[in-house]
Amino acid sequence: MPATGSNSMSVDKTANRTLSIRISTNGFCFCSYIQTDPSSLKYSYYPTDKDTSLEVNLRRAIDECPFITGEGNLNVKAIIETQEYTAIPAEFDDRKEYKVFYRCCFPKSDSNIEIMSNRLTVQGLTIIFAVDKGIYTILQGLGDVTYYTPASILMGYMTRSGVTEENCMLAYLHGEHSTFIPVRDGRIGVSSSFKAESGEDHLFYMLSIWKEQGFSQSEDALYLCGDSRVEELQMLISRFIKNRKRINPSEQFQSSLLNRIEGIPFDLQALILCE
Repeated sequence: MPATGSNSMSVDKTANRTLSIRISTNGFCFCSYIQTDPSSLKYSYYPTDKDTSLEVNLRRAIDECPFITGEGNLNVKAIIETQEYTAIPAEFDDRKEYKVFYRCCFPKSDSNIEIMSNRLTVQGLTIIFAVDKGIYTILQGLGDVTYYTPASILMGYMTRSGVTEENCMLAYLHGEHSTFIPVRDGRIGVSSSFKAESGEDHLFYMLSIWKEQGFSQSEDALYLCGDSRVEELQMLISRFIKNRKRINPSEQFQSSLLNRIEGIPFDLQALILCE
């Protein structure tokens, strides 16, 4: 995974702190911590102003965040919420060709971008995705940055979670975004992400993938996690899929202080605790 940076800021002037950031059009999550000191955890959330660019919103949020101060070299993990990503089989993984692959998949994408990647060794895949150049420049100013997508984090989570079903699917909902990760014959497949305003639209996308994978409505399992929209989806889907299981972060990450933070996204928790 890419990691480059220039130095201009740090968190509490502590070199071994990590700052995890989640970038979304709806808002930004900042989580600062020292791996060996759980009590060091700090968290802030800043909603975006829809009348202002994402870049301006991010600069303002960083300026206002009380635990981003001083000078130094910070270790940053940045989640970029996006539907525009694609997977490359390991045998075709060539960093020089990332931009070509990306442009082939998303020919209408903005030209003012930086292409990033997450290598998923167990799945034999590399996920490539784009970061807006303005956002990229701001984040690089924080230190050494590693970039992720929710999809790559959740695919890694499914690998380590001990799911026993040969055929199942993870559905992750957060705000207007949904990500679906199928497991077929015990092998994690390529995920799909969507943006939609209504629960019915998310249901449509999910059922389309379920049908495409050939899953059974009565036997195969659907794992659900995310924010309050999961409750709505559970009600909508009850007559279509019988074997539904809710992933509860407080059970998955029992010893973590992250469980005390209301509203913290599941993918951010998984990144901090599982990566």
